[in-house]
Amino acid sequence: MFTDNPVTPVRLEILLDLLRGCRQGLARDDAYRLLQPEPLAGGEPSFTAAKATIRAGVELELVKDDGDGISLAPACRKEQDTRASVLSALDEHVLSKTDVEKYFALFAAYYLGLGKQVYERRSQDNQTWANQFNRDVFENTPQPNPFNGTKLTGLHRWFGYAGLGWYDPAGKFQANPYDRLRRALPAIFKRHRKLESEDFMFALSQTCPDLDGGAVFEQANRGYKAVDKRCTLGLSHALVELHLDGTIQLSCPADSNGWNVEEAEPPGNATFLSTKFASVQLMSND
Repeated sequence: MFTDNPVTPVRLEILLDLLRGCRQGLARDDAYRLLQPEPLAGGEPSFTAAKATIRAGVELELVKDDGDGISLAPACRKEQDTRASVLSALDEHVLSKTDVEKYFALFAAYYLGLGKQVYERRSQDNQTWANQFNRDVFENTPQPNPFNGTKLTGLHRWFGYAGLGWYDPAGKFQANPYDRLRRALPAIFKRHRKLESEDFMFALSQTCPDLDGGAVFEQANRGYKAVDKRCTLGLSHALVELHLDGTIQLSCPADSNGWNVEEAEPPGNATFLSTKFASVQLMSND
């Protein structure tokens, strides 16, 4: 789990940019010294941060390791936008499953599923959050390398970058997967421009297992009932905001029995005749 180590999005992007400039790759020792020059290493010969960053790149399949040296993985070489490469890797290897990062998607999904209950826990420290997560998700069953407050601190380095929400002035995380969902829209709609409410939510759950109705989300939120057709607070905000900025169009007729975005308190206008959307149309994803 690379979030256990001092790996940040910026460090990972620097590694990838460094390798872009070295078409033939780099020897490991050279990479260590370039990523963590001696003045920055603090006299530490083990290059802990550099090694952890390279390991993260390998785990995310962004970096190829041939034993003696490292180079850009083919998929990353094709994508010239470094940030886009990292985000795509996070979507595929971290947010959609738990193989690389056991707790990343699970905790993000758990937090999203709490909705407004999060506000009641604002004063809790990270270890208390970890204890409640272990209780609710794993029923306190002992786990190898268990989740704890330190691991949660590591996750918070990545949540905003991954587009799962934002941090308010008090430094508290607000779940709103706007960017996560926006990136996934082409895969959700595929060849279609418009999807009925049920079809959209099913495609979303398959494309983004960490969001409402997905396999990871359901693992993290044992009491979730898709039959209620109520979007979480965070997903509701993401959908309404994507509608307001013209990326998608939610159709919410007065007689709709589709999924409900009431938690986001959508504006009462000619579009939102109800808080339930009957269909979603893809308008733009630029």
